Amino acid sequence: MDWFTSPSRRLVMRLSIIVQVTDDLTGLPVSGSNARVWIEGQKPAIVKQDGRYVFVDVPEGEYVLNASGGIYTQTAVKCKVTEGAAENVTLRLMPNRLYPLPADHVRIEGKAAPGAVLRMYSADRSAAFKLLSGAKKGSRVVGIYHSEGINIQGKLLKIIEPDGGSEYIRVVAAEEGDMSEYQLADKLKAAYPKIGTVVLPVTECAADSNGDFTVMLKTGSGSSTEMICEVSRGDTVTEKRIDISGSEYIKADFTE
Repeated sequence: MDWFTSPSRRLVMRLSIIVQVTDDLTGLPVSGSNARVWIEGQKPAIVKQDGRYVFVDVPEGEYVLNASGGIYTQTAVKCKVTEGAAENVTLRLMPNRLYPLPADHVRIEGKAAPGAVLRMYSADRSAAFKLLSGAKKGSRVVGIYHSEGINIQGKLLKIIEPDGGSEYIRVVAAEEGDMSEYQLADKLKAAYPKIGTVVLPVTECAADSNGDFTVMLKTGSGSSTEMICEVSRGDTVTEKRIDISGSEYIKADFTE
């Protein structure tokens, strides 16, 4: 069981959740006044000097981690607290309209139904990540092969097997620091063979109460020019394709 002592309070506290907040575009840590992390109904997190947020003495169960920041949209992800072990979570923050557009990126702004969730991923599977071995149904650990230097901790992914079956999975953290074995937020709903299965990085955002949304996608060498966008509203899911070549700014309408 993980414990630590607060010098100021001279109390022994049980570590429950350790959160690293990351910029989704750069994969770099976000710290200081640029981020806030909280769990509704629980004590505020202790902010460490290295920028991590530490929640202590959280009862066993499932929770929603919330995060927001000045140039980031509010993000919420599920986490689980287990008695006897601290949960390590990487939480990725998505840019909002105030975020400066990086080089080799396109900004997509538009309209969708208020509260709709938009998930965008490449239509080109040739550059997708691969499985290191077959993934078992019900597992919360999966081996993923990707290029060195890519940080997928906290990333939403879409796993697609050869016959077309698929599901969204969210990486919580690397398994014991190994950047090939990853813990997932939820158990896999199906089994996936190593051969023929692809894993695609997903960029996710939500439309606000007015139906407005902003998302930024990488363009340039090695990036697909066509993106698939799945728009979810309740049980309704619609799919559209977007050409992101030749422009730094795209206006999109997903209200139809």
